[in-house]
Amino acid sequence: MREIFKVIRQMGITAKYRGYYFVAEAIEIAIHSGDTPIMITKDIYPPIASKYKSTAKSVERAIRTVVEICWLNHRDKMEEIAGYELDYKPTNSEFVDIVAYYIQEQK
Repeated sequence: MREIFKVIRQMGITAKYRGYYFVAEAIEIAIHSGDTPIMITKDIYPPIASKYKSTAKSVERAIRTVVEICWLNHRDKMEEIAGYELDYKPTNSEFVDIVAYYIQEQK
């Protein structure tokens, strides 16, 4: 989890955002899913919401806010992590996938 926090902090996301922990958990789930396809609305939002005593909708919105902050303030770092130029702001699932893949490749 330490690696995940390090990467998302490089994109300007800190613990002041509620989505900080949600994104970290989502990336952790994605990394541990291996090659199994995951559906963010079924496999990520509900377990995180349950863990943090929240709702799936709240988790989705908090993660979307984090992605928006990264996109507006640290797009260059986001593109560096993605490994290619981003033409549009990634969706929540694309963002989680990009960061999860980057972390896996660093190992």
